[in-house]
Amino acid sequence: MAGPLKRETIEAWRFAISFLVDRDRSKAARKAFWAQGLDRCARILNDIGLSRSEFDDGVRLPYASEDLLTSAMRSTGIDPDTFRSLQAARGGMSRICITCSHRRQCRGHLDAFDFEDHYQDFCPNSLSFAKLLEDARP
Repeated sequence: MAGPLKRETIEAWRFAISFLVDRDRSKAARKAFWAQGLDRCARILNDIGLSRSEFDDGVRLPYASEDLLTSAMRSTGIDPDTFRSLQAARGGMSRICITCSHRRQCRGHLDAFDFEDHYQDFCPNSLSFAKLLEDARP
């Protein structure tokens, strides 16, 4: 009886620590981003179609300091460095990923190496992934 309670307590502490570490990384990433200068940051945000307030809101989401889009592309068999993938990322996929409310679920599946089996159920970029995969077929 004490075993399950102990495991739940340990898991709760792990989650709390992970949350705090993630929050600190996100704050550092936001600070480093804006340290590049307002003009450069404005160009970057404009390239991905994100306003400053959307960026600031996105940085408050779980795992905001991590590039989940590139990992998700690799997981599904898409080369993130191809021209089509780079264009899709600039064409809206990055914006969607940065502002996505499913980042914790996404990261969990990426960590479990089963993102490709589940992303269609929650990922707002799933249709873009399907299009990139279709375009990559010979």
